[in-house]
Amino acid sequence: MRAAVTTVVRDASHLGGGMMSVANSLHAGLLSEGVAAHFVSGNSITNAAAGIHDVGFSGQRLRQLPASVMNSVVHIHGLWTPFEYRAFREARRRGAAIVMSPHGTLEPWAFDHKWVKKRTAWWLYQRRTMQAADLLVVNSEQESARLRELGLTPPIAIIPNGVDLQGFSAELANKKRERTILFFSRIDPKKGIPDLLAAWQSLSDHKGYRLHICGHGEAAYVAGIQKQIESLGLANVVLLPPVFGPRRWDVFASASVYVLPSYSENFGITVAEALSAGLPVITTRATPWSSLPGEGVGWIIGNDVAELASALRAAMDVEPVALSRMRLKAMEYAGRRFGWDAIARQYIETYNWIAAPETAAPSWVISD
Repeated sequence: MRAAVTTVVRDASHLGGGMMSVANSLHAGLLSEGVAAHFVSGNSITNAAAGIHDVGFSGQRLRQLPASVMNSVVHIHGLWTPFEYRAFREARRRGAAIVMSPHGTLEPWAFDHKWVKKRTAWWLYQRRTMQAADLLVVNSEQESARLRELGLTPPIAIIPNGVDLQGFSAELANKKRERTILFFSRIDPKKGIPDLLAAWQSLSDHKGYRLHICGHGEAAYVAGIQKQIESLGLANVVLLPPVFGPRRWDVFASASVYVLPSYSENFGITVAEALSAGLPVITTRATPWSSLPGEGVGWIIGNDVAELASALRAAMDVEPVALSRMRLKAMEYAGRRFGWDAIARQYIETYNWIAAPETAAPSWVISD
């Protein structure tokens, strides 16, 4: 018998970023597999899927949910706000098994950002709720090790994120690529954009390439990035407005190389999306993508401007025929790993086990 599953995420709008994308895609995958699934969020979303419940951004309407919701397995995505804490308490009140996904919010850089507020919350309630969860879900061995380093002892399931390919087509895959290096992510201090601009400025010859920075962020920070572009005199760097949903594939398919010089990622869903679109990737050792060079689909560097400049130069020097081969390898690599159908089935097996833990745990669950 399959467990009923309630997926919980505070921000289900496009501003929810990768966390929203994962939660939404997972819910759709559960429904497609015939699971009795509900989706609880803090705001209204336009979604044709069944079982959608808006409980307010602070979770003030959680107790008003029908008895059929949050009564078997509850998977809470994200940490730190009153919304997640109230969702945890309501799930516990209803006797549900609780699964929590931190989505990289406990990685060292993210944990140290606004550290006074986060450490206060950590010791007041956040550590206690995570320690009381029946299961923690992460996307990489790196993130799993971090949770153990913080002293958390519940079982941990390591399940990769998937890529929603809605809107991507063979026509886009075969589209002629422009000489563009693409950054496509949240415009946020942890993403390393100032390093990227400094590295770009240090290169004397860009080989006809342009740098496109596409994403959303807090207005003051975005304005600061635009000011840095102007002060460095980077005429071939363009700061573009955010693009969401299926239209993002047009942006990926117009570029030749993807770059994410992040200081912290538990997974980095945009890396998986870029690979799915056929883009070789430049990213850092602060992400769980160390396999890319060995697969022939990218470059891994430290959080260092000189190393980033060297990787950008190497990417620009790749001949068109070799770049086309890398593109095919990237799509094949992504296709083997990030299909939501298989990942949803992994989650279902995991949920069924946590609802009946006397059965054997799946192979991707670490219990010590």
